[in-house]
Amino acid sequence: MMKIRILIEFLIVVVGTALAIIYSKYYLDPGWIPLGAIFGFSASLTIVYIIRKIVESSISSLIGVNLGVGGGLVVSWFAFSIVPSEKIDTNILLFSRIFVMLVFGYFGGLIGLKIAELVGSLQLKGTQQPSRPSGKTSSGYSKVLDTSAIIDGRIADVCETGFLEATIIIPTFVLKELQDLADSHDPFLRAKGRRGFDILKRLKECRHIMVKIVSVDFPDNKDVDGKLIRFAKKMKAPIITTDYNLNQMAQLQGVEVLNINELSKALRPIVIPGEELEVFVMKPGKDPKQGVGHLEDGTMVVVEDGKSYIGKRVRMVVTNLLQTSSGRIIFGRVREVVETGSQEDHYGERLEI
Repeated sequence: MMKIRILIEFLIVVVGTALAIIYSKYYLDPGWIPLGAIFGFSASLTIVYIIRKIVESSISSLIGVNLGVGGGLVVSWFAFSIVPSEKIDTNILLFSRIFVMLVFGYFGGLIGLKIAELVGSLQLKGTQQPSRPSGKTSSGYSKVLDTSAIIDGRIADVCETGFLEATIIIPTFVLKELQDLADSHDPFLRAKGRRGFDILKRLKECRHIMVKIVSVDFPDNKDVDGKLIRFAKKMKAPIITTDYNLNQMAQLQGVEVLNINELSKALRPIVIPGEELEVFVMKPGKDPKQGVGHLEDGTMVVVEDGKSYIGKRVRMVVTNLLQTSSGRIIFGRVREVVETGSQEDHYGERLEI
């Protein structure tokens, strides 16, 4: 879609410039052709820029600007209707009318835009719930959901358990990002976008929460993360995300963040030395005799003397735990073989889960 837009905009500029050259050649002196080309090129670029701004603006902003411009033009007409014009030269009168219409129209458009922004901010504040009793944090009410958390999907599982009761707010620019992914030519990105819409459907059907789509945009900010942070500040609501960079940016700007990865890490089952667990040995480890597997939550398990057990599910005794910056690693020794099977079978089993 983006490539088609760029192609059309390029054609507008080329055709606009060519038309200006043709008009200069046939209706003006040939010496005006270079100036006509410059004028046509500049006018075409301006038209493309205005169209882009109109498309990026919210509906409320467009309505406000149009009403404001219309009101300004009406005021300019009344202003001229009371000014005696009999003794004024026709050309001077025409240019004066154009000048006054531009001034009042521009002024009215800005006023209309400000009124639309004010109404939009009041609507956003209206989506917030009343302040909570003392002793409770803001994280129990409205929460802003970002694209990464939607695609991740675990937020739907949390909501369906009833542990999270809140109004989940999704700005329209997040939906647009999902739509862009779903329309992508890349099958991986397209699958992510469609998964995001499936998760949204689950969230809307969840009885423990309320999902609210808010029509809002910040056209002057092209970055979705930046828009989310501005929106969360305006809402005074935390952002639910799995994006590490967004997490860091939001915290630096004083916005509360609820990271699904941190929640998942906190809920991982605690394993202590001496306990037993089952693991499928998938591949060799760094040391020659080690085997490596993973628990369902992604925790790495290193099986001592486990290289000969690759392709088998074993019961092992935990001997040690190592906490690293990237997660936890469990070490253990094989006690017995539970079952045998190929790695492909294991991957298929995990995908079905």
